[in-house]
Amino acid sequence: MTLKEIRETITFSCDPRFKKMLSTKKRELGYRTNSQMIRDALMFLFNSENMLEKISDTDMIVTLISLVYNPQDSSTLEEYLRVQHQSNVTFSSHFHLPSGDCFEILMLNDKARNVKNLIQKLRGVKGLQNISVKVINI
Repeated sequence: MTLKEIRETITFSCDPRFKKMLSTKKRELGYRTNSQMIRDALMFLFNSENMLEKISDTDMIVTLISLVYNPQDSSTLEEYLRVQHQSNVTFSSHFHLPSGDCFEILMLNDKARNVKNLIQKLRGVKGLQNISVKVINI
């Protein structure tokens, strides 16, 4: 049996809005299956993460982090603000989305170690969604 013949199924939960968006994007992007599209999206994420991992922890980097949350969820908001205020955020911008959610952009000019630590902490905050990281310069 070759590696190509071995397949495993992974499932995940999502709300109906997200499921509909997956179907729409699958058609728009020309994918035959959700599995192919999700696999490619995860590979894109992993490649982006690998770029950050290759940066020395002591290097200074400029980074943008964006995220979405529901402002009515007080436990999420409280934990998010606690984590954010323990970091060296240089700039933040807050937007209200039509859905009622909040979208924030954080900018840091800090050592890679601190940025990586912040990203890890943010990903641990239950209720934060769509956390995206962009390293601007190295």
